[in-house]
Amino acid sequence: MGCLGNFAPINEAKEFKYIYENAKKWHCECAVVYFLPFNEDKFTVVASKKVGNAVKRNLSKRLIRAAFLSFKDELETGKYIIIAKSKIGELKYDDICKNLKWSFKKMGALR
Repeated sequence: MGCLGNFAPINEAKEFKYIYENAKKWHCECAVVYFLPFNEDKFTVVASKKVGNAVKRNLSKRLIRAAFLSFKDELETGKYIIIAKSKIGELKYDDICKNLKWSFKKMGALR
């Protein structure tokens, strides 16, 4: 399924709304992470204009995607939404990885 491995994208507004209302939520330095246990893997990254211009938003999404995919095999099956915070531009890739992994651990999303 492309570069996201076995993770399908989340596209529909009502699916976003359902996840926002029902999922476990955790704030870390670089992002807000939502996790909803489910029988299929879905994943998406969101970066609002608060993060910066289009170049900065795309860079932050690529960094989050790379960090997420580096430990995707350790994650429980479910739906994941990661919303980038404006501070993400100041963090190094290793810090983003640590933050996301810690978030998933706190939410019970790691195996």
